[in-house]
Amino acid sequence: QINHLTNECAHASDDTNFYKHQVVTSQNFGNGSLFCYYFSGGLNYQIEHHLFPNVNHCHLPELAKGVKRICERHGVPYHHAAGYRDAMERHVAHTVEMERKPVS
Repeated sequence: QINHLTNECAHASDDTNFYKHQVVTSQNFGNGSLFCYYFSGGLNYQIEHHLFPNVNHCHLPELAKGVKRICERHGVPYHHAAGYRDAMERHVAHTVEMERKPVS
């Protein structure tokens, strides 16, 4: 769940655009890292995986370059963690935040 359950990704806006929703509720990690790519089976490119679910994971790194540029052009947040550790720290921070009682 390190690709979806973070403070940045877990709470989508009311925007109904399917593609934007896929981007803002996902997080990549370790892009460019052979270690992350190998041990996640290419799912460290989670944003591209959700946008192009029928594309083989070997093509996701190349697609990521274009997706990131399009997101920047349109002001859509493109979430990326540096690697497994950073992604896990973000996930744990979100989990800790979710255990707090809401202020009424």
